[in-house]
Amino acid sequence: MPNRRFVLGLLASTAAFGVAGVSFAKGPHRHHNGHDLLGAKLKQNGKHEVGKAGKDAVIAEVNNGKVTAMTAGSHPVSKVKTNKKMADSGSGNVHLAAFGDMQLAQAGDWYYGYCIDWGDYVDCYWYLAADVIVTDGWVVYIPV
Repeated sequence: MPNRRFVLGLLASTAAFGVAGVSFAKGPHRHHNGHDLLGAKLKQNGKHEVGKAGKDAVIAEVNNGKVTAMTAGSHPVSKVKTNKKMADSGSGNVHLAAFGDMQLAQAGDWYYGYCIDWGDYVDCYWYLAADVIVTDGWVVYIPV
């Protein structure tokens, strides 16, 4: 017979995942650096194309230097976050803290992404917290 503490712990952890909002990856994912794709357009208000899949354009909506939403035709877009860097950057956005000869990546940085489900695969466009408006509704991204 299972231990009562084990069963209660299992129920509590299951409830925590449900409340926290967790997004599990399905199908192959392609990761894009949204900050680099927008470039100077991040400072221009309006809708800007950052990618394309078939005939559908991926549009980032920018207001006051922040991405407020992304759309891709009628395809579903989900807002996700992770503390792992998912897309490479040519602009050197990794924050380093130096301790003697050792350098450590700064802990606590969150990356925010808009993931578009195309059916066969998923495209995720990743941004630093400074590039997006961070509100409720972002779920934790867990790659499988």
